[in-house]
Amino acid sequence: MINWIDFTTGLAYTLVAALIVGIMNFIAVKISNHFTGNSFNFIWKDKTKRFSKVAKNQSFEELKKRLKIIIIDDEDIFPITLFKDNGYSVEKWDTVENYSKLESGFYDIIVLDILGVAQHISEEDGFGVLASLKNNNPSQIIIAYSAHSYDLTKRKFWELADETIAKPSQFLKMKEVIDNVITTKFNPNRYLNILSETLNEYNIRKKEKTQFENKYLTFVANRQAPNWDAILSFTNNEELKRKIKTISKTIVKNFTDYGH
Repeated sequence: MINWIDFTTGLAYTLVAALIVGIMNFIAVKISNHFTGNSFNFIWKDKTKRFSKVAKNQSFEELKKRLKIIIIDDEDIFPITLFKDNGYSVEKWDTVENYSKLESGFYDIIVLDILGVAQHISEEDGFGVLASLKNNNPSQIIIAYSAHSYDLTKRKFWELADETIAKPSQFLKMKEVIDNVITTKFNPNRYLNILSETLNEYNIRKKEKTQFENKYLTFVANRQAPNWDAILSFTNNEELKRKIKTISKTIVKNFTDYGH
């Protein structure tokens, strides 16, 4: 016969032990999440949301048609018509007409001459624009386009740019450079690395970096406009906040279906 007293006592001990283990595990998970910024659940399944999990893959042809390219050059030698005929979205300015539009990341690729394009807004002309854009948005892709490729005094201009095109160049050579930029530069990992490097430059801790990513992806996954006050609560640095917003918006615009 079953000894119901012993059975009940044993069951009670088992339940109490399981409860204690569960509480200890819950506490351990909370402590781990607190110090690492991760979001494990009570069975230690990693529920952390990553940018890569919402990123969409796009073919070269899709990117070529969608990406906005702006040519800023005071000469009319860039083969705009040939690029448009080959399916690229291209505009041209003789000078910097709208710096705010450049700064906002509206254009995916900026092809920028060094002289005669920005004297009205910068003593350093095109180089001043390039340096300012890179400072405000390190992820902005800029191709240096100039006849001064061998001028050592212009070395910083070429070094700061993501790629270079000597002026003049034939269409196929230009196309090769731009196609290579599209192929190698437009991927989530590049932008994520730049975002991580930017946070590192401002000595943001790993925990805060992970929490930032998790908060931001929650808004992205829910197709909501980000609450930047909540997302960026870990810093009071306005310059850093501006860079994070710009890079993050670029990532969402280019690699997810949830752009805002």
